[in-house]
Amino acid sequence: MTPASPETHLIESDLADAALERLLVTAGVSEIHRPPGSDWTVSGNAAPQAIDAANAIRHAIHGIYSAQDDVTEALITSQDHLIALRALTQVNLSTLGMSEALHDLLDQARLLTASDLVVMVDDRLVHTTGGPPSDSDELTEVIREATTSTDDLEPRLVGQGKAVIAPLNDQSGGIRALAFVRTNGPVYTTGDLRLVKAAVAAADMRFTLTRLHLLEIKRATFEREHQVASSLAQAVFSQPAPTLAGVEVFAHTEPASLAGGDFFAFAVVGDVLWFTVGDVAGKGLPAAMVMTRAVSAARVAFLTHDADDPAGAMRAMGIELYDYLEDVGLFITVALGAYRPSTGALHVCNAGHSPVMLVLGGITTLIPASMPPLGVLPEPRGRTVRFDLRPNDALVLGSDGLAEQENAHGVMLGYDRLAELCVELPQESAERLGHHILDAVKKHADGTPPSDDRTLVILRAVEGVS
Repeated sequence: MTPASPETHLIESDLADAALERLLVTAGVSEIHRPPGSDWTVSGNAAPQAIDAANAIRHAIHGIYSAQDDVTEALITSQDHLIALRALTQVNLSTLGMSEALHDLLDQARLLTASDLVVMVDDRLVHTTGGPPSDSDELTEVIREATTSTDDLEPRLVGQGKAVIAPLNDQSGGIRALAFVRTNGPVYTTGDLRLVKAAVAAADMRFTLTRLHLLEIKRATFEREHQVASSLAQAVFSQPAPTLAGVEVFAHTEPASLAGGDFFAFAVVGDVLWFTVGDVAGKGLPAAMVMTRAVSAARVAFLTHDADDPAGAMRAMGIELYDYLEDVGLFITVALGAYRPSTGALHVCNAGHSPVMLVLGGITTLIPASMPPLGVLPEPRGRTVRFDLRPNDALVLGSDGLAEQENAHGVMLGYDRLAELCVELPQESAERLGHHILDAVKKHADGTPPSDDRTLVILRAVEGVS
């Protein structure tokens, strides 16, 4: 009997073994001994070289089968990795609840990298999936490492190879790193680090896409609010300027890129022209909603107060609007007054508004505020000032978007220049003067976009009252 080679465990193969048996019988073997999983031995007159050759062939076949099994296992593992990676890239952070979405993403990253635990560390919180809680002693060092600032974005091994810290490329959303931990399994290998990189790249992509998606939603919401605010503003300004013998009225507003809170309103009550111009300290939809309420309150005040009591009308507006303004955290600067062309009597109350300019005899005078802006005090009190207008005298009310318009060098038009513009056309109509002022502001801007609304209202006394 020929002794076997050093014992090894060989894979049985019926087809290959049958072929080798025929060869050995042809070579003179009378009996073949086949111990499971090891080399054959024989009885008979066969040369020792024949049985050695047969066993060598069996070893080669065994190696082929083992390699085939290894390839199959690698393909299965690779397929599992692809499935896990695809699942990771398809986690939609924008449609799931944030807690659920983060758990799903981290869980897919854990499966992909065969980790026991994945930790995501951001500026405020630590999110984990699998394994012990994030405040356990065994994770303290990992989390500390994950929060350490570094310019190197390559994954780094910590904890004697049992953990990997992988900083994210896009940290604009506040998320700094992912940490992969194996509490019981083998240390991370070079191949594992490649999987970690793939997981981090996929997570980076999902976080970036989600951030862009949320920005797009915010932009769309912003645009929708702008559209609603513009619609509200158009509703406020839909009525044309009133006509009343003895006075010319010019009214114009030009919203900036973001709808602001400038407003004006008029009412003719008997032989008196009531007017108001205001500016809500805010922009967008909240300012537009305040603006509509302010206009409504002003119109009620016009109808319930005497022409010589704009201060009383302003006080009524302030009381009506105070609670709402306090809730939304805004205030309003307002100029309100009444003009009776038959007598030339102009009564005005100013609640922190600017500019309010009176042009008398070719000289411009500022009308100062006599009470704080509405929304500052629950029951504001101020005083009414009276002026007597003659033909060609005018009251000019604007918004700060006129005087504070900057040019390309950052220089504002200024209130002094605005006052000069008010007297440059003493014999012209209110409309002509209004366009003259607006054109000068536009020329000064020289293409610089307005940072605030431009609103201008002019009341000009003219002949025409018997």
